[in-house]
Amino acid sequence: MHHVNYADRLVVDDLKQRFAPRFVLFSTTFLIEAPTILDGLQRVRRAFPDAYLVMGGFMLGELERDLGPERFARFLKAWAADAYVVSPMGETALLALLASGGEHQGRLDLPNTWLRTPDGQLTPPRSNHEPGLSMNETWVRWDQLDPAGLYHTVHMRTARSCKFKCSFCSLFVIEGELSNATPQTLRRELESLRKVGHVRSVIFTDDTFNVPQKRFKELVRVLADFDFEWYSFYRCQFADNETVRMMKDSGCKGLFLGLESVDDQVLKNMNKATTVASYERGLEQLRRMEIPFHANFIVGFPGDREQNAERLVEFVDRWDIPFYSVSPWFCAPSTTITDEREKYAIEGNYYDWRHATMDSSRAIEIEQWMPSQPKRAVYMSQLSTDQFWSQILFYSHGYSMEEVRSAARAFNRLAGRDTPSGAVFAAPDFQDLGRMLRAREFAAPAPKDRLLADHVRRAPVSAQPQ
Repeated sequence: MHHVNYADRLVVDDLKQRFAPRFVLFSTTFLIEAPTILDGLQRVRRAFPDAYLVMGGFMLGELERDLGPERFARFLKAWAADAYVVSPMGETALLALLASGGEHQGRLDLPNTWLRTPDGQLTPPRSNHEPGLSMNETWVRWDQLDPAGLYHTVHMRTARSCKFKCSFCSLFVIEGELSNATPQTLRRELESLRKVGHVRSVIFTDDTFNVPQKRFKELVRVLADFDFEWYSFYRCQFADNETVRMMKDSGCKGLFLGLESVDDQVLKNMNKATTVASYERGLEQLRRMEIPFHANFIVGFPGDREQNAERLVEFVDRWDIPFYSVSPWFCAPSTTITDEREKYAIEGNYYDWRHATMDSSRAIEIEQWMPSQPKRAVYMSQLSTDQFWSQILFYSHGYSMEEVRSAARAFNRLAGRDTPSGAVFAAPDFQDLGRMLRAREFAAPAPKDRLLADHVRRAPVSAQPQ
């Protein structure tokens, strides 16, 4: 088994010279556009024409709900995979596919799995019932992976789905009921990770890492027994002095806060189950412990009005929020707010919508206006490469929050303005940024660690779970 985290076309071309995989497992979880998925699948198929290509991940579940059965089936038929596992779990189907060696000819009866037959047709799932494996069984055995393929920063999760049901979010719709691993399971996984030797940072991808609060304290106590620094998504309305101090002492180096709005009515419409005052109490705790954070906001959700943009600028500056991002509301049909179209006069989908208080064109204009408005808070786009993960990359190499803010300001001033390269190179901002980056050596990713897929060499396949 060979695991790779990231790929571009050059990496895929390189890998095809070195590997002849029997299976390629292609994840869509961090791919947010159908054309990107199609391009990636086609490149992998050309690189490994004889491999059995299995596709899964979060975006498949979202597309299934957004498109409806007939259009979704047409998408799958047009794509290049041999099997599509449309499930937040999928372990049962994946193990059965591996055990079959890809020679099942479409005859397997697998939950939530579409299979391509030899004549190019697709057989839909015969069943949606999938008990799956518990979160206490599916933790990663890091010490059984090739350490050369692991960067010094890895992703980990202790939960599937989310306790909350925010009406702009499709996560709980697609992933179902919340499932948590125990603190003891986290301890086992961290012990396995510690054996790798060179990994020093962990990014928790749980949608709400700090809820339930009692369990979160237990997780933090486990983290305190290790030397890893860690980052996570975080609901700051639940912050209290004791817990935040424990977080700081256990190695917390950065948090992503989905604040979404500074208007209580909009938060109510979002079903966020919080208020601006609760946010402010939490922000005060994080500032007191000097834990860096990135705050995200949504512009244009039903009930949002233009004047809230000025309130948002005032808010991020008053709280001296280190980093913030603003994105237009994405009206996905799979989200529960679309069940209330009549109530809010919602028309359209995705980034082409209007409702009683705003339309998508105005929301996009506000998004483009926002980066240059605050005097202290630093804008970092949520959707481009300069987002929270870039901040983590800097922190994990020893840069301070102020150094990262300086780098982001330089990027914001120089990027996207059609500035001639000579002028960019001569700019004091660019030269200062270069000196800062040269002051520390960034660890290079291992050459193998660069494909969003799992590769299995041509060899007998074991379908036994680890």
